[in-house]
Amino acid sequence: MKFIWHRIIKLYLQIGFFFYFKKINVFGRENIPKNKGILFVAPHQNSLIDTLLIAITNNRETYFLSRAQAFKNSFIKALLSTINMLPIYRIRDGIETIPKNHDVFEQCYEILKNKKAILIFPEGNQNLQRRIRTLSKGFTRIVFGTLEKYPNNEIIIVPIGLNYSDPTSYASKVNIYYGKPFTANEYWENYDKYKSVNELKDKVSKQLKLLTTHIEDANKHDEIVKYFNRDEFLYPIKVNEKLKNLDDLSPVKPSQKKGFNLLLLIVKINSFFPFLIWKYVKPKIDEIEFIATFKYVIGITAFPIFYLIQSLIFAAIFNITIGLCYFLLSVLSVLILTKTKN
Repeated sequence: MKFIWHRIIKLYLQIGFFFYFKKINVFGRENIPKNKGILFVAPHQNSLIDTLLIAITNNRETYFLSRAQAFKNSFIKALLSTINMLPIYRIRDGIETIPKNHDVFEQCYEILKNKKAILIFPEGNQNLQRRIRTLSKGFTRIVFGTLEKYPNNEIIIVPIGLNYSDPTSYASKVNIYYGKPFTANEYWENYDKYKSVNELKDKVSKQLKLLTTHIEDANKHDEIVKYFNRDEFLYPIKVNEKLKNLDDLSPVKPSQKKGFNLLLLIVKINSFFPFLIWKYVKPKIDEIEFIATFKYVIGITAFPIFYLIQSLIFAAIFNITIGLCYFLLSVLSVLILTKTKN
């Protein structure tokens, strides 16, 4: 039953992303080992979108570590647990909550021992800047804690690069890179845990910088991004090479003002209520990193529900054929808008 539930959720999310992103490209799926304990590590720019994209683009049964704040509501906690999400407690959640991480880490040891996969964002927080930030040591605790408890267990680390053309925009593009896997066991030295932690953190950081655009100077980040078109950020190897030669280049001229989009107007009129929800929710979003998540969640809930209700009304007033045609045209208009929007 759990397998069927996961497949249904995954399919629903895939359909949602097909309507949300203009294009999703996935590279390196062949780098994901089978029948081995895996720790997926990835940069964290785009809140829940990062997690869900990785969930739908690999075929391993994966558990996801997420900040504990999302688990405060008992119903939400129960729902998240059914899709393999586990809470991680931080100081900001209250110093008294930190001991709860012990049980979560113990659960992670068993997951890796049983040759399943875990996704963690080793930066420890999220930020829209196109760079790999300093890694926390939390992920090394999971790796080395497992090896300390099960020294004969093999743990494979698979780095992942997430590269968005525009992380907060609807109908943008994303390239996902699954990097070359490596064995964490070679970094484990029980007699020198400090060395083990730092060497593994350094290895993971270097791998993530190969798979993701990395602007080293955070203070000049906003100035540097002006040297690139949005779509260039989909290809980190080319971008990182270009970053070495910015002195020889000029900033890219801003694109011309977008013209009138009739299809967008039609979709907005036909989707008045879902857009009204977004207009209400948007000012309440405290962190810019959550903008895409709220857009996506509203897109996969409010829009189809609203279209279904309207279709039933048309079917009641006229007939079922007209109601069905209206529903299909509504869905098709959104899909065309997604795939053609500049």
